[in-house]
Amino acid sequence: MSTEAVAEAVEVQDSENKAEVAMDIVKRNMLWSAGAGILPIPLVEFVAITGVQVKLIKELSEHYDVPFRKDLAKSSVIALLGSLGSVTIGKVLATSSLRAIPVVGPLVAALSLPAISAGVSYAIGRVFISHYEMGGTLLDFDPSEVRDYFKSMFDEGVKKASNMGAAGGKGKAANA
Repeated sequence: MSTEAVAEAVEVQDSENKAEVAMDIVKRNMLWSAGAGILPIPLVEFVAITGVQVKLIKELSEHYDVPFRKDLAKSSVIALLGSLGSVTIGKVLATSSLRAIPVVGPLVAALSLPAISAGVSYAIGRVFISHYEMGGTLLDFDPSEVRDYFKSMFDEGVKKASNMGAAGGKGKAANA
């Protein structure tokens, strides 16, 4: 095998390992987001979830050696959330508001918000992994260009998070 072929094989393996480690970062932050979604105070959980998502972008930026700016990460998270549309955002806000209804409200919110928040983190992670893999940075990130991909990754992430919750979280995070 030639030196060039060996170098190319090592580069492919390094790229695969880099993407695998990046997905581990996403999975870990999905769990943090799900935990933040359980917080009992409406709107406080959104602040906590957004903090986790900014942390996710920071960790991915460090992993891909991309300069990180908190202000750009926050605005990216907000823009991506806005791309979900008013119906989805309305459902999330309504679910969070259910906590005000005694007994049943907190239970419904505790069952649905963790999966939604983990799904958003999954989608943000997948979007940024793709962006960074193509050589992008936070400075050239355009949320409007990834709107459809983000929505599809959100749906996929909610399903994965729901499966994690249905199995009690045992070993299912590895499938995310």
